[in-house]
Amino acid sequence: MRADDALTAEFRQRILPMVDQTRIGPVALRPPMARGGLPTVITSTVERLRQRIERLHADLDSTDLDATDTEQARRHHQRQLRQLADEAEAIARTLHHVSDLVAPRATSRQWVETRSVLEGLVGDAIREGRERGSPLPTFLIDVDDGLLHADPAMIRSVLRTLVTNAIEAAGPSGEVVLTSVQYADALEIEVADSGTGLTNHAKAWLFEPGFTTKPAGTGVALAAARVLIDELGGSIEAVNCPEGGTAFTIRLPIPQGHRMAA
Repeated sequence: MRADDALTAEFRQRILPMVDQTRIGPVALRPPMARGGLPTVITSTVERLRQRIERLHADLDSTDLDATDTEQARRHHQRQLRQLADEAEAIARTLHHVSDLVAPRATSRQWVETRSVLEGLVGDAIREGRERGSPLPTFLIDVDDGLLHADPAMIRSVLRTLVTNAIEAAGPSGEVVLTSVQYADALEIEVADSGTGLTNHAKAWLFEPGFTTKPAGTGVALAAARVLIDELGGSIEAVNCPEGGTAFTIRLPIPQGHRMAA
């Protein structure tokens, strides 16, 4: 199978259903937090997503998935499909963040291998970067084989947000460093980047719904991450590193009755 045929097949099987799932109707807001501005943030975010979805569907309707008669057409075809796929996945992720803010899912706890989760996220980032031809920072992983009794989907969502932010902050010539420390009653995971760091204003508002330092940001990803960490009984903080960049640290408890013998 040619590369463009494989991409078209992937688009039909995986991306098109995802686009269909993004058709959102009226949203009933049930904010879990007593923050006066949260309904406005959610409503604004959903409306922006609705506009992006409408553009995505329009672009999809105007794209000929089988127009690959020439080499130039095939390259253009691949770029179009990749851009549409990236946009569909970005919308889906934002919808998940909005869902976490509005009504966090019920936790389903089990033992999670944090090293496996982090290595999987880094592997996904490297694969996606290669597919797009985008250079990535250097990754350094120094994570123990620690086990965490938590909801796997929640942990993965939080760590994906932190790793994605670190990649963007570090840039292609920087570094992203992942470390962990296992204590008797808790596990700490740190995701650090070699970027420019945070201003005092950004540090004060970083986890507030609607706050973002990105031109096209929604301000819901880190806010949703904090909600999920709260649900798991943990904490999350961000500090500037002495050598530059930012380090995000999450600390999650290991309940006495659920600790495993080494």
